[in-house]
Amino acid sequence: MARRLDRRKAITLREQGETYNYIRNKLKVSKGTLSYWLKDIKLTKNQLKKIEENSRTRRTEKYLNTVHERRNNLFKSYLAEEKNDLLPINERDFLIAGLFLYLGEGGKSTWWDISISNTNPVIIKFAIFWLTKILKVPKNKIKIRLHLYKNMNIEKEIGFWKKITRISRSKFGKPYIKNTSSQKINYNTFGHGTCNVIVNDTKLKNKIMAGLRVLLEESKSYINSKYSAITPNSVI
Repeated sequence: MARRLDRRKAITLREQGETYNYIRNKLKVSKGTLSYWLKDIKLTKNQLKKIEENSRTRRTEKYLNTVHERRNNLFKSYLAEEKNDLLPINERDFLIAGLFLYLGEGGKSTWWDISISNTNPVIIKFAIFWLTKILKVPKNKIKIRLHLYKNMNIEKEIGFWKKITRISRSKFGKPYIKNTSSQKINYNTFGHGTCNVIVNDTKLKNKIMAGLRVLLEESKSYINSKYSAITPNSVI
């Protein structure tokens, strides 16, 4: 009885345009059994065309899955190497990592506000970790300013960043809402908007800017000495 039902399913699937391999895997039957069940099935041109399309699609999917698996395995090997080279990370490493983050994403126009802006929640989490755990900024001194778009759910986005930052709602300033009618402004292109982490501390801002100057000057000195034999002029 079970085999009879499987035969009916096989015929139905074949008439729907499924390939032999798909039906075999679906019903767990041998190639010989399936050939016997389907030997009298006459398919239309449209059904044959669909089978060919399905076959090409599955070959493509199989290829893409294989490529994806190879990439994952390759990345895992790189990940293992980097863990071996970089770990463990100490507090000084985090200090320097945060300074380089500030070099790229931090506000530099004033001598009193420390600000780091990004759309990536992971970067924002690291920024708050750097400020509170490495630079010892009390968490209640941190303020949040969001840059959002008119067609976003503003309160929902505030809630999202409140959860990410773990900063009190009272520390969130009025968000900057950009008025746009563009259909391209959506959650895929801009995610949850931009989060700006702000601390008002003149002394700490000067320390950060001084730290950046030290890193840049040391980088310049190192590069010039390292590659002076290659180029007659200064690299930086």
